[in-house]
Amino acid sequence: MAFTPHPLDRHRVTLPLESDPLDKGGQGVVTRVLGPENLVYKEYMPQAGQVNGAALAELVEFGHRQTAAEVRALLSQCAWPVARVVNGGQVTGFLMPHVPKDFYGTIGGKPKLVELQYLLYEPNWAWQDLHQPDIDGRLEIATLAAKLIDLLHTHGWIVGDLSFRNLLWRPGHPYKVFMLDCDGLRRHGAEPVLRQAHTPDWNDPYQPSSGPELDTDRYKLALLIGRVLSRTASVRPGDEPALLPGLPDHVVTAVRELFIRAQGPRGTRPIAAEWVQALVGRKRIAVTRPARPQQSVHSGPDAPIHLPGAGRVSVPVSRPAPGSSPSLPQPPSLPSTERSWTPVSPLSGPTTPAGDGNRRQPAPQPRVSRLGEAICSLPVAQGPVRSQPAPIAPPPTQVPGTPAQPIAPLAAATALPTLGQRVVASDTYGEQRRLAPRGGGVDDDEVARLIDHLAGGTGRDSVANIAVLLADTADRTVLLMRALKNLLNVEQTDVITLKDRDRTVELNVRLLEEQFLEEDEP
Repeated sequence: MAFTPHPLDRHRVTLPLESDPLDKGGQGVVTRVLGPENLVYKEYMPQAGQVNGAALAELVEFGHRQTAAEVRALLSQCAWPVARVVNGGQVTGFLMPHVPKDFYGTIGGKPKLVELQYLLYEPNWAWQDLHQPDIDGRLEIATLAAKLIDLLHTHGWIVGDLSFRNLLWRPGHPYKVFMLDCDGLRRHGAEPVLRQAHTPDWNDPYQPSSGPELDTDRYKLALLIGRVLSRTASVRPGDEPALLPGLPDHVVTAVRELFIRAQGPRGTRPIAAEWVQALVGRKRIAVTRPARPQQSVHSGPDAPIHLPGAGRVSVPVSRPAPGSSPSLPQPPSLPSTERSWTPVSPLSGPTTPAGDGNRRQPAPQPRVSRLGEAICSLPVAQGPVRSQPAPIAPPPTQVPGTPAQPIAPLAAATALPTLGQRVVASDTYGEQRRLAPRGGGVDDDEVARLIDHLAGGTGRDSVANIAVLLADTADRTVLLMRALKNLLNVEQTDVITLKDRDRTVELNVRLLEEQFLEEDEP
């Protein structure tokens, strides 16, 4: 892969590094950078394999494209790459913020990162003095984790290796969460920085051979929530979670319903936003999405759950060739940094264990979005629908001696209303139109057209492109988008948002349908 310089690159020789590393894993070595920036440098080891510099640059650029407030929110919850580090025309690693002190606790007599695993087992001697949240605290931590995954999915990022090893929590009020290994994230449908890793016993039984995708994250989020709220490290969707006492009845009911749905095949699992609604006790809309036929890579019984110290498994992610389609191929002891790796044969067969290698990175499999189904907050464009030609009727046979009768024209087929038209025709939209006078800058036809345009693509588009669509100026289009926000963002929800300093528009199709089209659960 050819090296392409990036404006934010830092040169390895210019970094003032501490002499001793902070941590060492199967993929890289982490060392503190001296100075006021409070950064650490993760240097990839040779066995990590080839680094996808473009994917790492995309992670870096994303952080720098956000507003100051969004950057603060991102860096307070994620060890996000802020700059690539290069040496001799190669990407050697990246810089990221140091983990805040809030996420350290005394474990085994030493300050250690407080991983999610310490919520999944009864405390032992090593962390008996570590703060243990009550059921309300566990509910808050689970909610914060779901909100973080929803945020990442909204921006089109896939986590892939979501597990008890790479999510930290603050041991005390106010509770917080913090995600490690963010160089393992990747864009939906894009290649990762390095080959993907996964944690044993946090596997998705329906994960495709091409690697993790949005539905993989959804399954693992269900694992996380079910295990945290039951303090059970082995419960999986399909099992009855023995939830700890003290949860509100409506939360118990909602969690059990979503946990059952999470065992389904790809395309049927609850998205992160549904978990957030369930955990905070908001009124939910049941989202039923048709299951897509999937071939499971899960064979035999579920893998046994290992206590901390078990390694990770690596899944090399490769995209199928054009025109082809992929076939399916704790803590009684202190946490270990060892990880193991298992490659997946491209295009066939189950995985087979391999030797030690590197860590993580997800690669989602693009899939078709259906009406009423959003792939997280960013729907994937619908694929072309191939319709079968209607059979041609034979010409009418005339009866001899009878004059031919004129044939009445066939009635034109009634076109189904589009998503935008259904929204504009809804009672909720009518009420919004009445209550949002600032939405008067955009008429209903424009609203329907804009909804259909965004929903028919990836859920996002540039203001410049939309201006062309509307045959208007970019400045006026920004004003129209703000008027559209006033109409569609019911009760301060983010159905539609302006990003990148008003240069990008994003539509959350699932939330749009929930607010305007779906009926409340009985």
